[in-house]
Amino acid sequence: MAEISRRNNNNLYLHADGDSFFVSCELSVHPELKGLPVIVGADRGIAVAMSMEAKALGVTRGMPVFEIKKLFPEVIILTHHFDLYQDIAEKMCQILSSYFVAVEQYSIDECFALVDPSEIKYFGGEEKLMRELKKEIESTLGVTYSLGLARTKALSKLASKLEKPRGLVILRTEEDEIYALKSTPINDIWGIGHRTFPRLEKMGMKNAYDFVKFQDAFLSKNFSSSLINLKRELSGEQILEVESDHDPRDQKSIQSTRTFRPASNDPKVIWREIAENTESACKSARSILVVSNKISFFVKTSEFKYRFDEIKLPLFTSDPGIIMNEMEPRFMKLLKNREGIRSTGVILNNLTKIENIPLDLFGKQKGVLKKTDIEEVADIIRAKHGDHMIKRLSSVRKEAKERKK
Repeated sequence: MAEISRRNNNNLYLHADGDSFFVSCELSVHPELKGLPVIVGADRGIAVAMSMEAKALGVTRGMPVFEIKKLFPEVIILTHHFDLYQDIAEKMCQILSSYFVAVEQYSIDECFALVDPSEIKYFGGEEKLMRELKKEIESTLGVTYSLGLARTKALSKLASKLEKPRGLVILRTEEDEIYALKSTPINDIWGIGHRTFPRLEKMGMKNAYDFVKFQDAFLSKNFSSSLINLKRELSGEQILEVESDHDPRDQKSIQSTRTFRPASNDPKVIWREIAENTESACKSARSILVVSNKISFFVKTSEFKYRFDEIKLPLFTSDPGIIMNEMEPRFMKLLKNREGIRSTGVILNNLTKIENIPLDLFGKQKGVLKKTDIEEVADIIRAKHGDHMIKRLSSVRKEAKERKK
């Protein structure tokens, strides 16, 4: 079963679209080429991605490399490095996961995220949230994305393309949506294929606004239901959802992150946050019956610098107590010069289904799994009474302990 976003009329949807993604990734490791006309595609013989400077010269997608060399000898032509692109794409998903609960990697250069009203409130509004996210992406990854925020998935994708590159568009009002719809040609609408848009053009539709206002009855009679659903999405009705994983038990890792304000340099506060991350990640692992033997944990400074460490366990587990006992002696190494820490995270790697765990001769693995029984009982209590009903002491906030006293 795919893990999907919660439909709620108050939710918003974010779309992040990489700007000339392959070229942008190459420039992140070759900053000396910034500002120059650069294309990627030497190994394919055609231009696959172009920098803005190359586009300004007249280079277009699909143009043969031999023709580019002849017409534009100043253009720098690079080959693909897919490992680099995938690495940056994965890090982008990690950043989004530190802000939002549900994140979908739609393609190597595109992501969707479900934005809960509480997340917007936490950052003090849509604009502040989007600007902080954009700042972190650019400072951490060295690439740029255009961001769109709207009340449906299709509208968010429309928004992200309005002001490329480095765009940041929020469709707050009906007037904003009408402007976006009228600014999007019919052949640029996500979900309308190259065989469909000529038919729509013949019916007098020039842009997305014309499409949204067209008669439902005629479209239903002559086109598939997916086109009707797209029309409803562009009209503001939430149909499409964020699919964060196609099969949760097949995922390679589980991540739990938390951003907190104000930033803190108090080791007790920071450790408490990591403890809460560990509990959350382990709870998710238990819910889908997987375990881990390799755990990464990190802190993120106020300057968006990450400090990572990793522990390897002799046995597989989803018990937060076992994991925290191993992490705690190494935790202080992540804190340097009393830097302000604004975010923490824990990642359970090398996930393995419980039924696939290799058992050892002396039964130690079985004993470790048995220790999670108490955690499973706690999960039942949390499900019935709320996540905060029962917690480990290390992750209980100071103010909560004072209240109980």
